[in-house]
Amino acid sequence: MTPDERRRYRRMAGTPITLLALVILIAVAIHVGWKSVSAPIPPPPITPCVNQDVKGNLTTGNVTVSVYNSGHTRGLASSVSKQLANVGFVIDAVDNREPIVKTVTIIGHNAKDPEVKLVAGFFPGAVLKSDPKRVDHEVEVVVGDRNPEFKTNAAKSVKVTGPVCLPSPSPTPSMLATPGEKQS
Repeated sequence: MTPDERRRYRRMAGTPITLLALVILIAVAIHVGWKSVSAPIPPPPITPCVNQDVKGNLTTGNVTVSVYNSGHTRGLASSVSKQLANVGFVIDAVDNREPIVKTVTIIGHNAKDPEVKLVAGFFPGAVLKSDPKRVDHEVEVVVGDRNPEFKTNAAKSVKVTGPVCLPSPSPTPSMLATPGEKQS
């Protein structure tokens, strides 16, 4: 075989190999692109709490609560959230969630935080849990299958010393307006 014939065979063999490499590269790019496009959108980051001066008295109106039903009793979380709203708590979310709990469970940044103790006062015998990932200091109430005993005459405030770290207040239209701008 002469050198010219070898070059010709290399060129003939090189073309399908190059084509195969390009097809593999395109297939990998399509796979990676599809995984990126079809991946679930990550949840927004939790806004950390803000130290707020409650003038030594943390009231139910300062505390934000989410209520979750972990049992099979329909509408229980909604019923409990209405009871909490009636005594002044700010309700953020009402939904279902896993895992199932047997007794009312109250979850906060720290079980010793005043906002957790204030909510716990309305649920005698509730289990208190700490979740350091709850940087917003919102309190979760998780109910099971049984209607929890709700103590309507519980204290609606607790004494605190100094500022309390509470969820950041939601911006109102007046907070979002630029200075000098009239609201419509």
